[in-house]
Amino acid sequence: MQVSTYMKNPVDTPLRASSTSVDQTRKRLIDAAGVVLSRRGIHGATTREIAQAAEVNEVTLFRHFKSKEHLISAVMEKGIAAEIELMDQHSSWKEDLRQSVSEYARHYYAHLEDKEAFARALIAEARTLPQSTLKVICDVVLPVRKRMISILEDAQRAGVVRRELNAEQTLDVFRNALYAGMLRNTAGYLPRSYSTQEYIDTVVDIFVRGVEARLGTYRSGGAKREAPTRNPEPGLSKEASAKLEALAKSETQNPEP
Repeated sequence: MQVSTYMKNPVDTPLRASSTSVDQTRKRLIDAAGVVLSRRGIHGATTREIAQAAEVNEVTLFRHFKSKEHLISAVMEKGIAAEIELMDQHSSWKEDLRQSVSEYARHYYAHLEDKEAFARALIAEARTLPQSTLKVICDVVLPVRKRMISILEDAQRAGVVRRELNAEQTLDVFRNALYAGMLRNTAGYLPRSYSTQEYIDTVVDIFVRGVEARLGTYRSGGAKREAPTRNPEPGLSKEASAKLEALAKSETQNPEP
């Protein structure tokens, strides 16, 4: 009976088990690297310690990753995968700028908060990292950054975002406000009178108000577009809302050249 059980599916089973084992080992190494890099920093983390945390030997680590830089790349790719998924779901900011920006801001802040230790290590060590490590980091981050810029530029071409703005600078202002806010808020040494969500909402509100094209000036392909309906601003009195509506109508009737 023992022989019969062992010989069942002699080709398929070992191969399948081997493939699964390799994938599991690689995942353990990436997860362990994320923990060690966050705790020790990029300089301080060693492949030996990462291998120990993954419960494999260092030789096994190098079978999966040629160098520490390749392992760092895998950690960052895993971390940025959720942001790529969000961009896939909201690849256009033309239809509803505020909603798209708000959803991205919430996700991006949560991602930064989850990777706070690694984010702080990267900021602290960036100037002293070797060029090979910096290149690995840039190779992962730049494609995502370029895609975000293209989404913003697309909204500019559609007349939703002000065309005179530099899309790259505009994106940096927005993301840096969230990045700096996360670092300040998680430090915990200064009291604050607002919640994290209130901070994110304020960043989104200031950003959208600053970048959205003025009513009555939207243009696409040289043709003037109808100004979108402006929803009543929350918390405003009826008198203030009426003034805003009158201003919107005035801008529509007398657009800028």
